[in-house]
Amino acid sequence: MPEDDRQIINDGATIRAFVDRIEANLAVILLCDAAGVQFDLPLQYLPPGIRAGDHLVINFRLDPASAAATLQNVSELKRQLTEDGDPRQTEFKL
Repeated sequence: MPEDDRQIINDGATIRAFVDRIEANLAVILLCDAAGVQFDLPLQYLPPGIRAGDHLVINFRLDPASAAATLQNVSELKRQLTEDGDPRQTEFKL
């Protein structure tokens, strides 16, 4: 496994899951450590050839760059929507 992949896997919360079934273009995923927790995921986000019964490792990690970009976009939209004379940015143009 490349060094970058090891860093990603070890960089956040890891959850084990399995594919319960495939319905149309969705995989129904069940979490192994949390009874009753399931979600549907489009097959396009899973490895090619995924089948019912396959086990998965799901890794979550923070994305500070994306969070910062979103905050900047929201601030810019807020600036555009507020009245020029409203320093607290509470009066929005409709």
